[in-house]
Amino acid sequence: MNKFLSLTKIQVIDFFSKYTQQLNVKNKYLGILVMFLPILLIFPATQMVLEIYNSFLAMGFPELTVTYMYIANTILMVVVSIPFIISVFFYSKDLRLIATLPVKEDTIVFSKLASVYIYLLAISSFFLGTAVVIYGTIGELNLSSLIVGIIALIISPLIPMIIATIIILPFMSVIGSGKRRNLMVVVGNMLLLGAIIVLQMLSSKIQLQPEELNNILLQEDGLLMVVGRRFPPSIWLTKMIQGSIVNGVLFIGLNVVLVLILKTFAKTVYSKALMKFNQEGDSIRGGKIYYKSRNKGLQMIKRHINIIISNPVFLMNTVLTIFMPILMFIIILFTGEIQGELLKSTVLFPYHVYIFSAIITTPAIIGSLSATVITREGKTFWETKVLPISARDNIKYRIYTTLIIKLVASLILGIMTIFIIPVNLQTVLVATVFCITSTLFFSSIDIVINIERPLLNWSNPTAAVKNNLNILLALLLRLVVGVIGYGLYKLIDGWEASVVMLVFSGLFIILYFISIYIVYGMYEEKFIDIAP
Repeated sequence: MNKFLSLTKIQVIDFFSKYTQQLNVKNKYLGILVMFLPILLIFPATQMVLEIYNSFLAMGFPELTVTYMYIANTILMVVVSIPFIISVFFYSKDLRLIATLPVKEDTIVFSKLASVYIYLLAISSFFLGTAVVIYGTIGELNLSSLIVGIIALIISPLIPMIIATIIILPFMSVIGSGKRRNLMVVVGNMLLLGAIIVLQMLSSKIQLQPEELNNILLQEDGLLMVVGRRFPPSIWLTKMIQGSIVNGVLFIGLNVVLVLILKTFAKTVYSKALMKFNQEGDSIRGGKIYYKSRNKGLQMIKRHINIIISNPVFLMNTVLTIFMPILMFIIILFTGEIQGELLKSTVLFPYHVYIFSAIITTPAIIGSLSATVITREGKTFWETKVLPISARDNIKYRIYTTLIIKLVASLILGIMTIFIIPVNLQTVLVATVFCITSTLFFSSIDIVINIERPLLNWSNPTAAVKNNLNILLALLLRLVVGVIGYGLYKLIDGWEASVVMLVFSGLFIILYFISIYIVYGMYEEKFIDIAP
């Protein structure tokens, strides 16, 4: 037990030190402030949970708020834990140190999962924690429900974390020795995420007849059983908070059983996975050396794309960031929260240009690839510094790489959306102009953030693309642009939609030229001074 606690303490301290390092904030107090900045997410989370609570309260079943949020929270935690677990177990590069320690495999597994648990508990606190507090305090204070709910909150990350670990470790042991193992990691985990989304859609598509719904409402726990029937632990947790000892035993017992299962198989599964998946990367394979003249621009673009493709964490982050909004949009359509007929309604026809523009511009708005384009290279950044290209070209081809990825993603989203929303040629052209101009601006200005704040000595791939202050600054920039854009929209609200979008496109063109001046006129020398 002492070895486990000691190793867990090291892993947790390492997690927090890496987190603060990833922020790349030199001022101590600013670093502390930024580290706790995500706490502000509690405000939109509280607003969302309150709306759900009021809806269930109107039906006479306020406890369903906890059920609903636990189910949604579990799905979210499974999705976000997959890349995190892969990074912690297979890309942390601490195998040489851990292998020399006199500890068992299950001790290593659970100590590594400690940092994953903290990450998931923070996520759970925003949604399930808020639901527990609202359910236990609104109306009259129910102290017992509040205390039991906090206990449930503390336990809640275990099920998704252990299930994801039990799936990932054997999977990595199977594909770890393949020549294309990084690609297999991405494909396999994308299929896993796809399966989770499909299961959620199939569960949500089940509709009840009016007679069945009336019968369910007449039963004491009928609606609770309907909401939680696809995930029984949500029913047990809800009833546990309501004071049921039997359901409390079932919920806690399930978590204990999963922990014991992982402990039982940890030695075999973890050893096989690490033996086949070398953390230091693929071995060097011999091959022929040949010399051929190639276009330097294409080679630089290919280099930056390969950096993303060759690393599962980079690739998964890029794919999820760009395509998650359209996946959520499809889920909403399938679950019936937005009817497909509604989008085809003539009432929404004047807004089609806004909707279509927003969807295809999502990669530019959410994906801040240029803000980490230097950071992703890490300690290999020096290689581009010694190549026979100018600093201007070096910066330019990084921006071009971001443009290519984002515009390809926008093209795919646009093709998918055309089958959902009926749009005419004018709408497509106007939206395309807006998408291209906004992508040009954000792809160019984001690299200023990375030049100003390069982070080359990151400890694991997650540090380069997540939990990074550069990402927060890029998103803050988009928020500022969005607020100003909304204010301008209110001034010209009476104009035709296509004209409004063309006006915004013109403004983005102006901003793009300003950003080009900033990048090449003010930051080219600073780029040269970046020390690998």
